[in-house]
Parts: sequence; C-alpha cells; structure tokens
Amino acid sequence: MTDKKTGAIFLPFKFALYLASLIYGAAIIFRGIFYKMHIFNTRRAPLKVISVGNITLGGTGKTPFTMALAKILEKELKKNVCVLIRGYGWDEQEMLKRNLADIPILVGQDRLRSSNKAVKLYGSDTAILDDGFQHWELARDLDIVLVDSRNPFGNGHLFPRGILRESKRSLGRADIIVFTKSDNGPAGIDGVKRAVHAVNKNAIIVEATHAPKHLYEGRARRPHELASVRSKRVILLSSIGDPSYFEETVSGLGADVIEHIKFPDHHDYRKKDVDRIMAKCGEKHFDLIITTEKDIVKLNRLGLSMGSHKVLTLVVEMQILSGKEKLVDRLHSLYIN
Repeated sequence: MTDKKTGAIFLPFKFALYLASLIYGAAIIFRGIFYKMHIFNTRRAPLKVISVGNITLGGTGKTPFTMALAKILEKELKKNVCVLIRGYGWDEQEMLKRNLADIPILVGQDRLRSSNKAVKLYGSDTAILDDGFQHWELARDLDIVLVDSRNPFGNGHLFPRGILRESKRSLGRADIIVFTKSDNGPAGIDGVKRAVHAVNKNAIIVEATHAPKHLYEGRARRPHELASVRSKRVILLSSIGDPSYFEETVSGLGADVIEHIKFPDHHDYRKKDVDRIMAKCGEKHFDLIITTEKDIVKLNRLGLSMGSHKVLTLVVEMQILSGKEKLVDRLHSLYIN
C-alpha cells in the first residue's frame, strides 16, 4: 500500500493488490451511480449537517479538526452542535467525549437516527458528520475534506494497492479543503495545492497544523509543560496513521527520541503488547515514555500500565494557520436562508 517494500519478490503481491483495487474502484463508481439514479436513497436530517472526511486511510487529523470545528460552531457561531460518529474507533470516541464535554457525541451506524435523537434530546441545530465524505446515505449541507500536505495521495493507487479511499477526482465534491500538517512552509504544499486546484477550482482552501498543547501524566491527568521534555531521553509509543509526524513533533520539543515503538493504526493493545514494550524499554536507558491521546485511552481502558516507567501523553490541537475567516464565513452562510 505504501511501496516501502521494493524488489521483484513483492511484485506478484502488489499486482494482486492492484487487481483488487480495480474491483474496489468499480464498486465505488457504481455506488455513486446508484445514488445519482436514486436506486439508493439519500436522506435529509432535520438539522444542518457538516461532513468532515478525507479520501485516504488515516493520518489526516479528522478527530482534532472535528474538535476544532465543533468549538468554532459552538463558541463563535453560537450553534447547538452535536457530533455523529459510526463507532469503529473507540479511542476516537473517547477523545471526542473528553475534549468536547459539553457537546453531545452520538454513536451509531444509522446517522439519520442519531441526528433525530440529537434534535429531540439536545435541541441540536447542527451536526458534524465525522468521517462522512463517503457516507452518501445522509445529505450534507457542507463537505469539508482534509488532505495530508505531507502525503496527500500515497502512491496514487486505490485501496488495497494504495491508501486512496476514492480517486483524486472526488475532491471535486468538496466545499472546503483543509491542508493539514501545513507547517513545513509554502514550498511543502504548493504542489499539492496545484493538484487539488486541477480538480476543484472553487473550494475554499484552509491550511492547518497539529500544534502541541501540553503533556499530562496518569489517569489524574497531572499537567506537564512542553518544555519539561527538553533534553530528555524518551521512548515513543504510538498506534496512529502517521507515526513519523508524531516523532517529528516530539523531537521539535527538544526531546531526544531514542526509540519509537509503533503499532498499526487503531491497534487494540493486549498484555502481550505491553510485555513487548517493557522488554524493549529494558534494553534502553531513558527518562520517560511519551504516547498519544488515542493510545493512552486504549491502554487505560484495558488497565494496562508501563510498570514504574513514567508515561506522559502529548496533547495536540488543530491550529488553523490560514483561511479561518473564509471558513467561518462559509459556515455562517449555512444559516442565512
């Protein structure tokens, strides 16, 4: 999927995945045709629906952006917002509930049913449809699509040969395109912008980054300043879509990253995983372990600990670098009529 493995030995496997991606792509095309022909029906919810999604597998920052968007709608536009999620990622649910304590988070496959419940129980007037760009069953008033500036389209192939959930052409449906991880300067995203502009000249462009906010320790969430990890020898632990970005972020705080223990995105930890982590830690001389909010949620849920090792969790938030005024204006326009 990532083409990190090279050599003739991998060619048959890659070809098999390519054939599978053709079948997947055909299914995506026909699904869209069936909705346009009304063979499959799109239903409308009794409130404004704003979709936050992407066209790749993981790593774009949907959860941090969903939290940032919810706060804009609630605090700046004074809307009674809720978030609708499918419930596949338990870690993401907990992150949303923890960071949006006063905003209803409704979990369920039937998003229309969830939206009706939000209106009835909470008086919601706006729903954020988390991971909703491919969710054609529910009509949207606004489609926001996140694009990873560092790795926008992977190797250019559809799943399972690549990381694309849809082709780049699908960005033509987006109303707002958010380039995340845009902190490498203009040179880092100019090429991505040109590729997106070729398929969508009218979308509002927003640039954002994952900004470190603070660290905390333990279930009591005892806060630590970002500067507290400067010059410390640290081991990283993560199961996220873009572990390299996490590593760069921690290194940017001045920490000396001596090891990064990585698991697949959304990995469900087991005791054997902790045993592996502890064994790896036993081989190193270090000061502390740093992990992500998604990972600590899963570890705490299962009651798994790192023994006597000090573990800090890095909290990041989505920071909009440019385009916020246009984003807010577009959100406001939803409520004019």
